Amino acid sequence: MHKFHSIAALCGDGLRPELRELFERLAIDPRSGLHIRHDGMAQAGPDPVSKASTRTEDKNIGVSYMSKESENKAIVGRWFTDFWGETCNLNIVDELAASDMLLQYSLHEPRRGRDDIKAFMTDFRKAFPNLNFWGTADLIAEGDYVVGRWEGGGTHTGPAFRDFLAGSLPTNTGREMRFTGTTVLKLKDCMIVEEIGLDDGVAALTQLGLIKTAA
Repeated sequence: MHKFHSIAALCGDGLRPELRELFERLAIDPRSGLHIRHDGMAQAGPDPVSKASTRTEDKNIGVSYMSKESENKAIVGRWFTDFWGETCNLNIVDELAASDMLLQYSLHEPRRGRDDIKAFMTDFRKAFPNLNFWGTADLIAEGDYVVGRWEGGGTHTGPAFRDFLAGSLPTNTGREMRFTGTTVLKLKDCMIVEEIGLDDGVAALTQLGLIKTAA
């Protein structure tokens, strides 16, 4: 399984100004202060040398530390692997999610708080036991935000599922969904406070038979 890295960013209406600015800057204007590292990842700040570490050293006190963006990407990488990956570990919610975290995707009602988010994923995986999402590009971060592009899905072989906004599935339909999307996460003090997805929900709902395309 791929470790969850993510995103080539999208610009679009409805995004907050600070997110739109991030996406626009990812065009890598040489004056923007964003550079492409040797490993293909974007980085804010001075142009790094090809083999430079993501850690820097404070020469005054001799302490090495990780940049805010690198630390946030590491946190989000763990979150996507343990929460959205093939093997789910819900302990990650208590470890990395803020107490009032918002989880919002087009297919479902928004979820708020650790207990609500755990309940959502528990029911989702009961209905889709092989649920799995993986990254399709490197994570990109600036300031409090991390963005990532992903793909995934699962097969409905479990109990009836009523969490989709477009309708419900009866028990064990055997229908499979596979779709793509982009996720924007906001972090504060090393905790995820917001996860908002821009996904191809129409594709998933069509595959599950919950909406029909025009003939």
